[in-house]
Amino acid sequence: MNPTSLFFYDYETFGRDPRQDKIAQFAGVRTDLDLNIIEEPIIKFCQPSLDFLPEPEACLITGITPQIANNNGIPEYQFMRIIKNELGRKGTCHVGYNNISFDDEFSRFGFYKNFIDPYSHEWADNNSRMDALEILRLTYALRPEGINWPTNDEGKQSFKLEHLSVANGIEHENAHDAMSDVYATIEVLKLVKQHQPRLFDFALKMRNKKVAKDEIEKAMNSGGYLLKISPYVPVENGHLSFVFPICQDAQNTNAFLGYDLRTSPTCLKDLDVAQLQEKMFKKKDDMEEGEERPGVVQCIVNKSHIYCDLRTLSPKRAEELGIDLKTIEAHKNQLIELLSDSTIEKKLKEVFNREFAPITDVDGQLYDQFINNFDRSIANRLTTVDNPELINHQNFKFRDERLIELLYRYKGRNFYNQLPDNEKEVFKSFCRSKVISESNNTMGIDKYRDNLSELMGEYKDDPRALGILTALKQYTDQVEKKLN
Repeated sequence: MNPTSLFFYDYETFGRDPRQDKIAQFAGVRTDLDLNIIEEPIIKFCQPSLDFLPEPEACLITGITPQIANNNGIPEYQFMRIIKNELGRKGTCHVGYNNISFDDEFSRFGFYKNFIDPYSHEWADNNSRMDALEILRLTYALRPEGINWPTNDEGKQSFKLEHLSVANGIEHENAHDAMSDVYATIEVLKLVKQHQPRLFDFALKMRNKKVAKDEIEKAMNSGGYLLKISPYVPVENGHLSFVFPICQDAQNTNAFLGYDLRTSPTCLKDLDVAQLQEKMFKKKDDMEEGEERPGVVQCIVNKSHIYCDLRTLSPKRAEELGIDLKTIEAHKNQLIELLSDSTIEKKLKEVFNREFAPITDVDGQLYDQFINNFDRSIANRLTTVDNPELINHQNFKFRDERLIELLYRYKGRNFYNQLPDNEKEVFKSFCRSKVISESNNTMGIDKYRDNLSELMGEYKDDPRALGILTALKQYTDQVEKKLN
């Protein structure tokens, strides 16, 4: 079933890590399925709390200082409720530019820290999500006609929103202003819908995980393979991977395991699980010249990835992208032969079954486990309360240890000025551990100031940057004074 409307949105943030950094600005607007705007746009700033310092580099990109967010913003709990109301409205498909990897993660963690259901807006009430960046990449790879495709300084195809806007005559005056980015995203998608309407409609269908799952299972049962956009494939090859799905992921019901036929599958026979893992997850800078990463991949069906039949890639376009279809076919035949050995599939399933160091800070523990129904009902009740005097462990008796810890952080972050002195001191102590002291997650206030000084030297001839960095220095002094 199609959504009833699309909600285009974008965040500007005070950092890159959704587990510990904060959203600075939210902007969004609702359109119909023909991308016509049907409601007034929404722009909101979020007031930063005392338990973190903004990443200076993020502020230099966006131009948003904590003072701007404080003066124009609202507390985080109100801010996240407004966002949830928009993304969670019945029949909404929310769309951004690289939102699946970035903005959507900030949504989830922001909801989690404010006791709002972190997932329901993505699936309940015929809701869904879609990523405009993936649609643009797919359009370039398969059906580039009708759109101007810009290149960067290295002569490579650029998918930066501001570059696409300029190349196609789209007004985008303030790149990295959330509302400006939203309008630009709508306009570039209009180009796809205008020039490649069938591709756009197919992408809209693929946002449904059942459709994606059906495509993967169809290929798996027929011994065929699929095209999929992957940022890990060079842009010169159109970011196209050739995925041969093999089996269901034993750890994740929303994922299948497969192999990218761009690379030789003989590594599945020659390497053991540990060796495969080492090569697969090795940092790019640590790889030797000519070293190939194994093509083992996960096909995830609930991230709106688009899986296409091979027939959508013409031989002419494959040649233009430097793709040797004969080599792809040879790798497929090799893989089919290898899979006659049942240990290969077993090895595949073990590759993604890795142990990770536990996340010790409750702010980052969203994915540790789902919140149970008992605690979810209590959290839902909390989201209707605005009086800090009522927010305590007596009124909200959570069982989940994460939520017990989050409750006092939630109260301090959102109602600091209304806290009684004893609770204020407890929260200040927590903030000092996050801001003043150096830890695994934070650099500490002294190193933060050193970083500001270095950046001031680097940008000494840039009045805009110096103004932002000076504001950050003043804000840091204010935070330290409050906490001491």
